[in-house]
Amino acid sequence: MNSKSSSTNAEHWFRFGSKLCSTINCTFFVQDNAKSTSKMRNLNYLLLLTFFSASSQTLTIDEVYSLAKQNYPLINRHDLIAKTKQYNLENASKGWLPQINIVGQATYQNEVTQLPFSLPNMAIEPLTKDQYKVFADVQQTIYDGGMISNQKKIAQINSEIEMQKTEVETHKLEERINQIFFGALQTDEQIGQNELTIFDIQNALENAENQLKNGVILRSNVDVLKAQLIQLQQKQIELQNIKKSFLEMLSVFINRNLDEQTKLQKPERILVENVNNRPELKLFDLQKQALETQKSVINSRNMPKLGAFVQGGYGKPGFNMLKNEFDMFYIGGVRLNIPVSGFYTKKNDLALIQLQQNEVDIQKENFLFNQQFQTLQSNNELEKIQQLIDKDSELIVLRESIKKASLAQLENGVITTNDYLREVNELDRARTQKILHEIQYLLTQHNLKAQLNN
Repeated sequence: MNSKSSSTNAEHWFRFGSKLCSTINCTFFVQDNAKSTSKMRNLNYLLLLTFFSASSQTLTIDEVYSLAKQNYPLINRHDLIAKTKQYNLENASKGWLPQINIVGQATYQNEVTQLPFSLPNMAIEPLTKDQYKVFADVQQTIYDGGMISNQKKIAQINSEIEMQKTEVETHKLEERINQIFFGALQTDEQIGQNELTIFDIQNALENAENQLKNGVILRSNVDVLKAQLIQLQQKQIELQNIKKSFLEMLSVFINRNLDEQTKLQKPERILVENVNNRPELKLFDLQKQALETQKSVINSRNMPKLGAFVQGGYGKPGFNMLKNEFDMFYIGGVRLNIPVSGFYTKKNDLALIQLQQNEVDIQKENFLFNQQFQTLQSNNELEKIQQLIDKDSELIVLRESIKKASLAQLENGVITTNDYLREVNELDRARTQKILHEIQYLLTQHNLKAQLNN
């Protein structure tokens, strides 16, 4: 390789060195016949790339989860639910305040009460047939059978149920985020792998052009490499456009502008415990608690009620029926109310609520069954993918060895460019397959984590 080739290679390293670092774990190779100055120049470029890579902004998947949940429109329901709960609790507490009614009435009746006899020397004026009354009725609850307390419990539980429903919907974001995040991550690594293949083709093309100058090979051999390079460049354009689309979708979820300079940090493998903490389970429990409180309401509704009352007003006649004129009146006392008719339907009402609780139990059991089935599928999928990754690693080692030997044979004119391209493409296919399997493994792990909410 001449000095011009070494310089060109250094430019290639500078252009996609950061991709190489993430793809092959910062293990770089230089052709045996490269000049020592080219090696040093490559290292300088890599150090520069490492500096810029370290200073660029990265985004982890946990940060994306957090930002997406903060930006999710349903989060705005939290304030509405809290205010609704506050109003319901305040309204229930006001049941202990005196209940005041002001009543006014004017009546006319066809007959009034009269004495069936007359008394000597005494004239009793009968009541007029038109009568008027304005009075205030004040009632104070002393014992309500637990109704107000149960109404507060219902307000509290209903608020928790609505909050948990929001949590359930928000939790579904994680699997949607996983598809986009790992899709962008996979595309990014495919871009890096494609750049590796471009580098191999460019390296072979430089050698072929030198051989063409020396009359060792035909022009068609050089054109084959150029055609392959154009195809790889087209593929690069497609991959970059796909990555851009993924980042744009991610931007919508997290309400943050993401561009091609944004780095998505590839997460490490995680340990997913086989413990189900899905928010739906808490929702089922809250729904059963609400129904249990409804039973208490039914019982309270049929309990005796004790209260004090006062009525006072002005009317014609007052309580003295023999006094046919406007007068003040009042009455006060204690009232005991025993709702007997409520016992007619109490048994059926409680039975209906028990049926609703049984329905919640069935829904919970069905949910757990489906969760168990999905967990089993995911674990089997992880085991299969890991086996494929192990085979991918073995295959890549072999393909790299074959490709290296093919390059030497190409330089010595033993094989054609088509033969060399075949081996380069096979290596590219093996590396790409491993990338797909590794991302698929991480995606399956994080989907399993979301399924169990660990």
